[in-house]
Amino acid sequence: MRHYSLLLLAFLMSVGPFVKAEETPAGQRLQRAKEFHQRSQERTGVLVPMYVYPENIHKNAAYNRLIELKRRHETVPMWVIINPASGPGKAVDANYTKAIDRLMGAGCVVLGYVSTNYGKRPEADVKKDIDQWLKLYPRTQGIFFDEMIYEDKEAGVKHQSTLNQYAHGLGYWPTVANPGAPTPGRYFAAEAADVIVVHEGDKWPKEETLKGDYFGGNSDYPPHTRAVLLHSQDKLDKAALKMVRQYSRRVYVTEGLFRENDPKAANPWGILSKHLNELCEELAGQ
Repeated sequence: MRHYSLLLLAFLMSVGPFVKAEETPAGQRLQRAKEFHQRSQERTGVLVPMYVYPENIHKNAAYNRLIELKRRHETVPMWVIINPASGPGKAVDANYTKAIDRLMGAGCVVLGYVSTNYGKRPEADVKKDIDQWLKLYPRTQGIFFDEMIYEDKEAGVKHQSTLNQYAHGLGYWPTVANPGAPTPGRYFAAEAADVIVVHEGDKWPKEETLKGDYFGGNSDYPPHTRAVLLHSQDKLDKAALKMVRQYSRRVYVTEGLFRENDPKAANPWGILSKHLNELCEELAGQ
């Protein structure tokens, strides 16, 4: 028996360490194909910039309405961005800790806000913010990279991709990056983020723009990699929403105002949209 065991050990050593199927090139391709299929079938959901302070969290009207809407529309994916201090801040705020718990308890995916200042902010500082989210609010699931660089240059792609890989390396998913503008295809090709906000503004994007069907555009990359944010909207334009859903799987529409150089209309995301109920109803009936 001992002789047999030695022969078996020698054989195992000769064939080298076992390699899991998913770690082989073929296995990785297979996994990515499965993931693509699953994500391409995703329902359109909402991406909520929830820049509302969660004061008196259990009785907070805005958070309670958001949570109630998610519970009522359980099939509508809801990603919620929280932003304590243009980032995670320097110390734990118990109100935000409980807000994250309650949002997750309702089935929301919670993302932490990080500013990149269009590539001008040092990479090390952005990474410190990501680390800080993990330290202060470890239940946060994803990262929202605001003000993503979108110059059609390889240096910009490398910068944002490095940040995305760092977040993934810490276990963050999804990552959403927001240039708020049509984004060159090279950012999608490099997987600079799991989702990129290709439009942020006070007018609905034109379909031709969302298609991105030109050399250097993003028409070769699927709707689940894109998001659209609308502010300053008096009503929900259902026809425009129907068009946008062909090209984006994340959308948000708010009446919150933004006007340049106007302190009274500087932050459209400081309220929870009055259109959110109607928006969820539209998406639930898709």
